[in-house]
Amino acid sequence: MALIKKISTSSRSGDTSALLTLILKVLAENNWSADTYLTPIIEKISTIGTAFTKALRRLRIYSQLAEKDKVRNTAVKALFKLVEGYIYIPIAEIKEAALVVNNILKQYGLSIRHGDYAEESSDIESLLSDLRKTDIVAAIAKLQGVSEIITALNTAQKDFVDEALKQAELESEKKDLASASQLKKESIVEINANLVGYMNTMAKVKPATYEASAKTIAELIDRNNELVKRRRKTEEVDSELASKLSD
Repeated sequence: MALIKKISTSSRSGDTSALLTLILKVLAENNWSADTYLTPIIEKISTIGTAFTKALRRLRIYSQLAEKDKVRNTAVKALFKLVEGYIYIPIAEIKEAALVVNNILKQYGLSIRHGDYAEESSDIESLLSDLRKTDIVAAIAKLQGVSEIITALNTAQKDFVDEALKQAELESEKKDLASASQLKKESIVEINANLVGYMNTMAKVKPATYEASAKTIAELIDRNNELVKRRRKTEEVDSELASKLSD
């Protein structure tokens, strides 16, 4: 009976990357330089693992960028709606101040939230610059809460730009970097097709050298596969429950 089972192909990218890292750590505990068959397998897995980590990092940054954009969009909407509300207050001084600020906002419109990232950033930077003009600042001071929202928008814009810069740093690698899904497939194929069979065989032939590492790798893969099974069962139950609720 095989000591190490194959990795479930239903494993998620993040789980597979973590598993790959752990397997490499187990293998790094021994010196395999004399094993001319295992050494190139380890080198290939290590190369895939490095690219895999970078690909997942890039995906996380893309996701984080979208979240940062949502935050600044919320701040933009809050600013427009609050100033609009003040226009209808029957207090001359507040209404006049609101109209002054609103005249600036109208030059941009709420539609700035729907431009591409670069265009939206440019518009927001320009809007914030206009809102810092002396007469506009004086009007803003008369509208409770508006200054705080502008501060929040300024912070959200800075956070977005910082995140965008991180993404830009990775763009140079993008052309030569395989996708996370492809790297997941490559890592699973390499381990299942080459590492698993070899380690199982050598654990029997030379247990003193290979068995301990093989057992640890087997345990790691078993844990991963069990996680996949539990997740699948949970998803099936959730799907069944949703189906019943929709009937």
